[in-house]
Amino acid sequence: MLALLTGCLEVWTDCIADMIKTLPILFLVYLAIGWMETRMDTVTRIVTSTEPAGPLIGALVGAIPQCGFSVGCSALYCRGFLPPATLIAVYLSTSDEAIPVLLAGGGDWKTVLTLIGVKLIIAVAAGYLFYFTLFRKQWNPDELPDDEIDLDEVGAGCSCCSGQTLLSAALSRTASTTVFLLAAMLILNTLVFLIGEDTISALLLGGTVFQPVLCALIGLFPGCAVSVLLTELLMAGSISFGSAVAGLSAGAGFGFVLLVRESPRRADAVKIIACTYAAAVAAGILIDLFL
Repeated sequence: MLALLTGCLEVWTDCIADMIKTLPILFLVYLAIGWMETRMDTVTRIVTSTEPAGPLIGALVGAIPQCGFSVGCSALYCRGFLPPATLIAVYLSTSDEAIPVLLAGGGDWKTVLTLIGVKLIIAVAAGYLFYFTLFRKQWNPDELPDDEIDLDEVGAGCSCCSGQTLLSAALSRTASTTVFLLAAMLILNTLVFLIGEDTISALLLGGTVFQPVLCALIGLFPGCAVSVLLTELLMAGSISFGSAVAGLSAGAGFGFVLLVRESPRRADAVKIIACTYAAAVAAGILIDLFL
């Protein structure tokens, strides 16, 4: 019992020390994100300017590490301003808190850039695949609602800090993310210590082709906690890189919630989510098989 308690204390001490060292990194990351969010209206509407380039532009927009763009783009789709294939590209490239967590957790830039690059390739490839196949003739903006969208309002479902200065918003997000991340790290690392990484890997079907399937299913759950969990499991070695990519590619934060709630055609919303999931699973399996 004493050895168990000592081990837990060591885990908690390491978590707190890691968070203290990474506070400046988190602040700089959120300062940059906050600057981009002040231009969210312009960036999201650029996606609608040229439909053929939509999947490419959507993938680039989704790669920005925050959940506001997936929510904003979901709203644009629901109002008829965005083709479904472009929305899928946005979802697949979205990573929520994965990039800040990787940087905060000591991940090297090679891993971060590889993750971003792989997800961009997946998003662009899948976006154009669906654009020329399943959704080639299924998007008619004239049939959808044409009322104006308040992007500030639709972004209220995520962690955006409206009504604050750039500095205060960055400080607020840094503080809230630090508390959330520290709690997640304490819980996850304690569970990993108590259960054992080998056991967790076995529960997640580690070493099998089915792990990306399971991780992508986990990624469908809304909220930043999922991306934090998947990233932490990747850094702990409990899941493969392909499985992490599958989970992070399937996750779109609160974008799915708004899509299901506001879409004028629920069947299309389900189809978009299913395509996002299928592309994420396929990509994860291929990465594990060939990389």
